[in-house]
Amino acid sequence: MEQNRFGKGLAVALLAAVGILPLAGQADSHDNLDIVWARPAGSTGMASDTAPIYSQKTVRSKIVKRYAHKHVVHIAGVEKDAEGQDWYEVVWPFKGWLRASDTWFAPQLGGYHPEKLSDPERLKIRIETDIGNYPAATIKVLGKPKSQQYRVDKSIGNVVVQTLRWKGTVIEYHNSYRQAEWAWIDGITLSQGAKASFGPIHIGDSVEKLGIFGIERPEPSNGEVSMADRIYRYRFTYKDGKIDSMSFRYGVDGDFLPAQ
Repeated sequence: MEQNRFGKGLAVALLAAVGILPLAGQADSHDNLDIVWARPAGSTGMASDTAPIYSQKTVRSKIVKRYAHKHVVHIAGVEKDAEGQDWYEVVWPFKGWLRASDTWFAPQLGGYHPEKLSDPERLKIRIETDIGNYPAATIKVLGKPKSQQYRVDKSIGNVVVQTLRWKGTVIEYHNSYRQAEWAWIDGITLSQGAKASFGPIHIGDSVEKLGIFGIERPEPSNGEVSMADRIYRYRFTYKDGKIDSMSFRYGVDGDFLPAQ
């Protein structure tokens, strides 16, 4: 039995998955999905700008990183400092704080408004926050993979497709130049033994937990459910009411990766 549910909104992700520089510290895992894409804006918002990311909500604290506008960071919340100024919490690719004046959001967000993203978009950002969106970052989180394979997909412009496998986990990356800053996750499948998760959803969880996406408990106790918008697709299979595999695929084409 398969049920399809579309996210609350169909906003196109104007900030497509952009490669990030190597991790400078793994972010804490957040229980919620209220994480959005943002860019450090610098003084003019030009691609050559850099903006300071601070260790605390004050310009007198240590600068964790000067980050370029051309790179994307993940924001998990907004807080005010002692003077009432807004600061955004950076949770990936490292932890820190950005002044509101140094931050630029996608037009459909207009600020820190995670409710303006569809559920599939929010879950994709959370997955990237937890395990990274390019091979080196993911390996730093999940450890050395059991295998790595490369192939060239000439149908989409000689893109290098890199597939990494761990126990219960297979991730496929597309990489135009086999360089970290050009890689993005194109597909993931998790099954029994997976160390990774889809945000707050883990292998072995009750299928009822998918209710956070508005998916009602399906019947019978074995089957699959799916969730999609115009960019991202997900499939969850379950047995005896427990999730036993989860798959993600970028775009409207392409099969889900087989479970390990």
